[in-house]
Amino acid sequence: MKFSKFCFLFVTFFTFILCNFTAQAKEYSIPELRIEVSVNPDGTVTITEHRTYVFDGDFSWANYELPKSGFSAIRNIQVSENGSEYVNLNSEEPGTFLVEESSRSFNIKWFYEAENEERVFTISYTLEGAVVIGPEWSELFWNYAAAGREKSTDELSILFQLPEVVADSNVHSWVREPAWEIESTSFDRGLQFTGSDISRSQAVVIRTVFPTSVFDPSRISITDRGFSLAWARNDEANYREQQIAEAEERERMMTYGIELAVIIAGLSILCFIYFYRKYGSRHQINLSRNESLMIPGKQQPAAIGWLLMHRTITGAHVTATLLDLARRAYFVINEAEPEKDDSWFASASTENTFHITDAQKEPDSTLTEWELSLLSFVKERISEGHNDISKIFKFTDGNVSKWYSSWKDELKSFAEKQGWIDAASYKGAWWNFGIQMIFMLTALAGIFILHPVAGLAAIVVFVASVLSLSIIRRTPKGEELYKSWKNYQEALKNAKDYSIPDHHLGRHFIYSIAFGLSKDHIEHIFEQNPGAASAITWIIIMPGSDSTPASIATSFSNLAATGTISSGGGVSGGGASAGSAGGGASGGAG
Repeated sequence: MKFSKFCFLFVTFFTFILCNFTAQAKEYSIPELRIEVSVNPDGTVTITEHRTYVFDGDFSWANYELPKSGFSAIRNIQVSENGSEYVNLNSEEPGTFLVEESSRSFNIKWFYEAENEERVFTISYTLEGAVVIGPEWSELFWNYAAAGREKSTDELSILFQLPEVVADSNVHSWVREPAWEIESTSFDRGLQFTGSDISRSQAVVIRTVFPTSVFDPSRISITDRGFSLAWARNDEANYREQQIAEAEERERMMTYGIELAVIIAGLSILCFIYFYRKYGSRHQINLSRNESLMIPGKQQPAAIGWLLMHRTITGAHVTATLLDLARRAYFVINEAEPEKDDSWFASASTENTFHITDAQKEPDSTLTEWELSLLSFVKERISEGHNDISKIFKFTDGNVSKWYSSWKDELKSFAEKQGWIDAASYKGAWWNFGIQMIFMLTALAGIFILHPVAGLAAIVVFVASVLSLSIIRRTPKGEELYKSWKNYQEALKNAKDYSIPDHHLGRHFIYSIAFGLSKDHIEHIFEQNPGAASAITWIIIMPGSDSTPASIATSFSNLAATGTISSGGGVSGGGASAGSAGGGASGGAG
């Protein structure tokens, strides 16, 4: 049974890892686009696009999405590969394709089988209404590759062909995007455009103007009587002037953005320095930094843990308080064998657990409110039949979560009343934070109004806001206490360098958990005391157990570290219009 259980778990785990690895390993690129644009005598345009895919992994489909922009209708949609036509059939079988239509685009999706190879797919279609036809001149203004497409393009070529031979001087073109990365050459029936290393964020938009005489007069009609070569030239000149003006405006706004960022960042830093010096400068205490394993005082472990861990309360403080109550004879902790679980997904751990019993001792006057709260809570859980410590503090239980939230408030209130923290420093922290938020809003406004470079100030402001916490300082009394206990904490970390008396071992153990020391540090406390188990009378080792004080320490530090208590918590487009680019295809694969 155990062997079959192991095999099942192993196969399940291995399958999951393999599937996950396979999913992550799939990758593809579209390094080359070859586009053939044929202007037909009837005024339609046939676009044939050869898309080279390089697959790394297993792929079964690809798509080509064409926005409904700049044409009135689309027909004769075809997909092929190496001269072999795909069938327009909505079956998702290899060798088929389908066309999906939405209010905004046509999506051509085809299916195949490919693995770790290079394939070239050809998509072709005929567009109606894509050409603006004027009395003497016509234009195709087209977006041949959309910005934001799935992959960048290493090599791009566009062959623009007219129905008949035209003199070079009668074919005109303007590359809108990318203006400096596309080269053009002419031939007897049109133009060829080439480009390389075109980013996926960059569109390819080209305007081409040619004589209307290339069309069959009987098969076309004039769509824009105001269109002419002079109009197109003037429109392009206006566009260039607009681009130059926008570039100058962006540069001007960037200059303002930089100035604003410098001013805000400078004010932010000065603001923090002012409040830190006024409210957060640390009190100077003449106290030696020598490490010492002499316990500095009688303060409760959780309260000192709050001080040393910068006013943070964790599950380790609950564990330390529970152990301290056991040390003071309110509870007895017993080592026990783990409960057996024969379910398929049961843990195979053989580590022993710890049960707790009520020692029936009446609370004395030295117990604080939060210690009494923990004492009564554990007693109640024991009376309900919860003896296993890990189950007593099961966070998924709503009652435990509610109690823990209340207990943290009680401990925090107690610690704050000890006079360890300067109350006035909170004022400085809040003032700094509030002013930094004003700077933050100003920086964010600068991003949208001026230039994104103003966001650099937001980074400085964010750091200065977080540093508000550093303004909170300890009182002279709190500073002296902090340094004394900090020396003690450092000594616990280096316990292997000291000789530790057995009668102090239990308290060292409790404080080390309250301070959040690692398992290794806690184990070092016990390694030099092989007979230390007898010194911790409030933990009863199971007869015949091979547990050592070091392993017990590990179990309890695990209990604290792993969250004894956790605070986590067929429709057509509008047709072409002069001066507006249509198209903008993109596509992917999977």
